[in-house]
Amino acid sequence: MSGLAEFEGAMVGLAVGDALGFPTEFRSRAAILEAFGPAGVTDFVALHDPRWGPKPFIVGPRHPAGTYSDDTQMSLAVAEALLDAGAPDLEPVMEAMARRFVAWSRSEDNDRAPGSTCMAGCRSLGAGTAWRDSGVPDSKGAGAPMRAVPIGLRLWRDRDAMLALARASSVPTHGHDAAVEGAAAVALMTAMALEKQTPRAIYDAIMAECAPRSSDLRACLARLPDLLDGDPAHVLSAAGLGEAWVAEEAVACALWCFWRSPSDFRRTVLTAANTDGDSDTIACIAGGVSGAFNGIEAIPQEWRDRVENSRALLALAGRLHDATAR
Repeated sequence: MSGLAEFEGAMVGLAVGDALGFPTEFRSRAAILEAFGPAGVTDFVALHDPRWGPKPFIVGPRHPAGTYSDDTQMSLAVAEALLDAGAPDLEPVMEAMARRFVAWSRSEDNDRAPGSTCMAGCRSLGAGTAWRDSGVPDSKGAGAPMRAVPIGLRLWRDRDAMLALARASSVPTHGHDAAVEGAAAVALMTAMALEKQTPRAIYDAIMAECAPRSSDLRACLARLPDLLDGDPAHVLSAAGLGEAWVAEEAVACALWCFWRSPSDFRRTVLTAANTDGDSDTIACIAGGVSGAFNGIEAIPQEWRDRVENSRALLALAGRLHDATAR
């Protein structure tokens, strides 16, 4: 079975990717390179780093370098819900997830530019709406796939149950089929990464399992193989796979980053972070998948040590691993 190192790699990896991409979100690749040079961001930087210039793109607290965003916060809520429920049965997990989402939405730590659809779903859940009815029906934002890595970890040995739960996990906030299938695709990517499957095998599995259920996801992913040798400046932009504000683009961009450097965690997440658009979500997903594939030792030690709540991330990974092993 998959080892603790892979679970730790996935949970720390998604947070590291997110923390690298959080300050670059909303910024163009050109603006990133202008501020940090031709290599772009190569380490954690703060949202208000003076190299960005006088105008912040994300207003709010001056979080230090290494801070992750709502992407990781919601991933942690999903992971805790999986543990709260004990056995990974759909209804108890989803009820626990609803509680965790509401608690996150009301927390003072929810100050990382959370997505409007996620917040709308959480408000509806908090008002007593059932999880099946609380989401925005036509929303396909990237908030659903960004938080699905823990589902792939917890249920990697039971693919049918994993896919059912991943699809359900989108519904409290995002109801569009691209979001639902995007969440399933990320869980599947994570589970297959634990199994050391090749990126091509992962792609083929997503195209067989998820793409037929969403025409938007299918159309976006269909472009991916022809772009494998492309320049990230083109591929990870509106001219290529998109800027990842929507679910299908987030999945495709993250898979592209992993596919071009499957054994190199650092390259994968830095490619993802130095992009137009929703950089933290691309890097969060890609970091989780790469970490699951390569294990914790593939993540540079300085990033492991300096990412926000590093010890808590490792502990949570251990609890997920123990629960899965039972």
